[in-house]
Amino acid sequence: MTSQSRIKNGFTLIELAITIVILAVMAVIAIPKFINFREDAEISRVKAIAAAYQQAVSFVQIRYQVLNSSEYMANIPGYADDTIDVNPSGFPIGTDKGNDKGEMTDPHNIGKGEKGCVSLWEILLIDPPSVSVDDDGSDFEAYRHIGTTPGSTYQSQCTYVLRSLGDRETDKDKAKMVINYDAEQGKVTTIFRD
Repeated sequence: MTSQSRIKNGFTLIELAITIVILAVMAVIAIPKFINFREDAEISRVKAIAAAYQQAVSFVQIRYQVLNSSEYMANIPGYADDTIDVNPSGFPIGTDKGNDKGEMTDPHNIGKGEKGCVSLWEILLIDPPSVSVDDDGSDFEAYRHIGTTPGSTYQSQCTYVLRSLGDRETDKDKAKMVINYDAEQGKVTTIFRD
């Protein structure tokens, strides 16, 4: 008669406890690294968006110079869908700001109302991330505000605050990741705060 050894299946309580502890330690180490990777990815994305925005602003100004203009222009022809309006320096300030005669009442302010920055974002960028003037779940929230040039009274700047990482700071000047467009200088900058 032969005896067969009994084979045990499964894990002991000690083996399970050790496995859980090892997994917990790995999670504690990995989660912060994952969060940093996501933040780093968003920083790269914000920089790429800002660079594309700056390039579009430069292209609009080049088109303006090709047309040999020296004053504001409503519905600049030959760029995008011919609805971009520019200030006297040739930098984009909105879409459809002119009346039916192509005249603008205020060729220094961005857009018509608060959504002016949203319309610029959508016309200048190809396949842009979502943006709105409200914190409604969009990737970015847009603010139109007075420029930083000393003595400026024009609403000539757009600030786009990244909201997709959960930043709910209501003061645009304290938000973590920001893209800023200055229509007086035609300059796009990124700001990253801790």
